[in-house]
Amino acid sequence: MFPELPQGARTRRPKLTRAFFALWPDAGVRQAVMRAADQIPPGGAGRLQRVKSDRYHLTLAFLGNLEPRQLEAAARAGAEVRAAAFALRLDQVGHFDGPHVAWVGPSSLCRGLVQLKAELDRELLRFGLPVAAGAFVPHITCLRGVREPPDALPLRIDWTVTEFVLVKSVAKDGVSQYKIVRRWPLAGAAPAEAAPGRGR
Repeated sequence: MFPELPQGARTRRPKLTRAFFALWPDAGVRQAVMRAADQIPPGGAGRLQRVKSDRYHLTLAFLGNLEPRQLEAAARAGAEVRAAAFALRLDQVGHFDGPHVAWVGPSSLCRGLVQLKAELDRELLRFGLPVAAGAFVPHITCLRGVREPPDALPLRIDWTVTEFVLVKSVAKDGVSQYKIVRRWPLAGAAPAEAAPGRGR
């Protein structure tokens, strides 16, 4: 028989980490998105908040709060993804009414992005991780507090996507910060210098 726990004792719950898979823009794309964000009309904003450029990302799969074993499973899932590098054009300004955010993204889904998303979702399910239901709307959030859809804006940002990343959100001084846990190159991408968290 197992010894009984002292009365009132509690089992320790594992620490949870909020995580997601994403496309991580390079410096040139970040600058272009920031310039585009500066041109987006506020759209009836009450308290407009500009997202800092170092937080720009295009979410592929939001995983929510994960236990350490689940975070490791997510990394293993990412390592199994096989997809090619592709060209992505950000040419649309969009708006989500519920969270009151404005974003930039592609007006249509290119084949490379669709294939990467499908591969990733398949591996996440294989490793027992959640996959969100509903339509996939790729976007980079750049403004918060926008209550009305902004007017259309001429936009063209060409982005050569060469990798995808697993990111965790870390709280520091009451503010969440994004930290890349792992990154994986896409097939056909030019070799790059080693970076923290890079590998299969």
